Amino acid sequence: MEKSFYYSQSSLGIFQRCPKMFEYIYIDGISGKGIDSELKKSIDRGTNFHILAERYFNGMKDYFYTEDKQLLRWMARLEERYSEDINCKSEFEIRQDKDQIRLMAKYDLIVIEDTKIKIVDFKTNKSLYNPSVMEEHIQTKVYMYILGENLKRIFPNIKIESISMEYFQLNFPENKIVIEYNEKQHGTNKKILKELIGEIKKNKNIFLKKNNETCEKCGFESFCK
Repeated sequence: MEKSFYYSQSSLGIFQRCPKMFEYIYIDGISGKGIDSELKKSIDRGTNFHILAERYFNGMKDYFYTEDKQLLRWMARLEERYSEDINCKSEFEIRQDKDQIRLMAKYDLIVIEDTKIKIVDFKTNKSLYNPSVMEEHIQTKVYMYILGENLKRIFPNIKIESISMEYFQLNFPENKIVIEYNEKQHGTNKKILKELIGEIKKNKNIFLKKNNETCEKCGFESFCK
C-alpha cells in the first residue's frame, strides 16, 4: 500500500466486509469480475444524479436535456427538500493526516444553518435503510468524525454538538434518517477508527482471513480458489 494512501469510508467498509477483498483492491491493485449490465446501469445512474445535484447547488439548473425519467424524479425530490440557494458546500472533500493515520471523506452536501451544520448523503438504493443500522455504519462514523476533527479549521463558529447527518434516500424520501452527534460519540468514533486502521496496518499487507459469508456475491472468488 502506498504511503500516501488515505483511508476512506469505502476502503474501511470493504475491510470490515472481507479483509481479503481489501487486499485484492487496495494492495494488489486488482479488480473482480465485471458486474452485470443492470447493476452497471444502476451505478451509472447514481453517478449521474450526483453530477446533476452538484450542478444544481452551483447554480447550474440545466438538466432539462436529461431524458432519464428516474433522474428527473430524483432531482424533483431534491429540489423539494433543498433549495438551490441554501448556504452549502457540494461535493466537498476533507483530508487529514493525524497520529500517523490518513483519513479522507468526500461529502455529497454540507448544509450550514446559522450555528448548525448537516451532512447530507444521497442514496439511490432500491432497498429501505434501517435508521439504527445506519447510525452504526462505518460511513456515518468516518464522515462525522472527520468533520468534527476539522470544525475549528473550516467552520470555527460551529460546535460538535451542532453536527448532524442525514441519509436522503431518493427512492424513499419519506424515510428521513437524521443522526445527531456529540463529543462522547466523537471520542468513541475516534477510538473505533484508530483501532480499525491499526488492525489493517499490523497485517503488514498480508490478509489471510476472508469472510466466507460474502463469497457468493464477491467478484474475487476465483482468486481465493
